[in-house]
Amino acid sequence: MEHEINLRRAITNVLRLVVAVTTLYFVIDALRSEFFSSLQYFTYTGSLVGASVLLLMVIGRADERHLVLSFSIATIIHVVYITLLVGPEGVLGDLRSGGLENFFLHYLPPYLLLLDLVVLNEARRFFYRDGLSYLWVPVLYLGYVAIYGSATAEYPYFFLNVNDLGFAVLYYVLGIAAVFVGLNLGVIALKRWTLGVHNQPSS
Repeated sequence: MEHEINLRRAITNVLRLVVAVTTLYFVIDALRSEFFSSLQYFTYTGSLVGASVLLLMVIGRADERHLVLSFSIATIIHVVYITLLVGPEGVLGDLRSGGLENFFLHYLPPYLLLLDLVVLNEARRFFYRDGLSYLWVPVLYLGYVAIYGSATAEYPYFFLNVNDLGFAVLYYVLGIAAVFVGLNLGVIALKRWTLGVHNQPSS
């Protein structure tokens, strides 16, 4: 029994390290090239946060339940990239021509982390409050984009370009934020249900 537990934990840590290290490799490469400009892309800032959480879990400095944050970030990057930037009809062509960085940052992570959440994650307690507290990631990101954009007149994505869209940017921001929070709370609710912890504190 103990051998099985140790093997499971080893597989879990290897999976998380693979996701974290490959992600950080491409993120750090981009930051070394153009630090401030690269930070305005959520693909890089979000992936940096998600990978850091994974590393903290591997070394035992972050609770297993925070895998939800890494998963939600990776999923938002994946979904927004496909729906707003590439388009579903452009996915196959993008996969063929985008290269390894594109594949590892925009496509693969949410599926590996979903496997982790469903099969490997050992957290016994999940709290709804986390689903809202994780908003600090997009809030800080949007603050940076607003400051950088006002200083340089450059915006990373068309749906954040206030010069072109004006007030309409708010609709995109609120819509993506709602999906992010809904994803967090949905995953937490499912984990609580599968663990049979309906009576544990919700906060």
